[in-house]
Amino acid sequence: GARRRGRQIIDNVRSRGRSLLNEFESKQLLSLYGIPTVETRIARDEEEAVRQAREIGFPVVLKIFSDTISHKTDVGGVKLDLRDENAVRNAYQSIAQSVAEKTGTEHLSGVTVQPMVRLAGYELILGSSVDPQFGPVLLFGSGGQLVEVYKDRALALPPLNTTLAQRLMEQTHIFRALKGVRGRKPIDLLALESLLVRFSQLVVEQPWISEIDINPLLASPERMLALDARIVLHGASTDAAHLPKPDRKSVV
Repeated sequence: GARRRGRQIIDNVRSRGRSLLNEFESKQLLSLYGIPTVETRIARDEEEAVRQAREIGFPVVLKIFSDTISHKTDVGGVKLDLRDENAVRNAYQSIAQSVAEKTGTEHLSGVTVQPMVRLAGYELILGSSVDPQFGPVLLFGSGGQLVEVYKDRALALPPLNTTLAQRLMEQTHIFRALKGVRGRKPIDLLALESLLVRFSQLVVEQPWISEIDINPLLASPERMLALDARIVLHGASTDAAHLPKPDRKSVV
């Protein structure tokens, strides 16, 4: 099942001495738990990026593909709404140059190519980090690039059931918008509840995860879609017997 195959992905990353899952691995892991992700292809060089973009269909998004860089925007590693081959070439060169200047070319393994998603919806964040006292703690709220500005978030302890998932959502300001405001359709709240429950299951079943963020999780009346994900594992020096365990079922 998902637990076993997820553990295989994580063991493979750890066997290479890494604690950061790249974007492709992160989305693989989310997919195992039924969390929809945007199609993501790896391109190791400029020509491959152009070819993948042609196959996916324009417009596309290019993001840095790296085993070491977790915050892509900090190094100029995200280029949106690329409408033709020229734009893809320029974006690839720009990403490569920016990474070379800011961190060094050894941190660039290529790019990921993804369709540019246009959905009228809301950008959410869904994450988890480990608290020394409580173990894994879930976070839910308003996402996107302004996540630190809005600071609209609520916390809960996994595992969740649908009631606890709903209570978690109700603690955020964005919840009012999700129910439908000013003539906008509501999103499928039952689908979002179910996704939160599956995410909490992932966190409980994969104790090697130290931090995980889906940002943004795009929620629209049509569907939910994880556009980007960041997963960090506990370090190699961590003893498996001492991995944090969920404290109890509750909302903080």
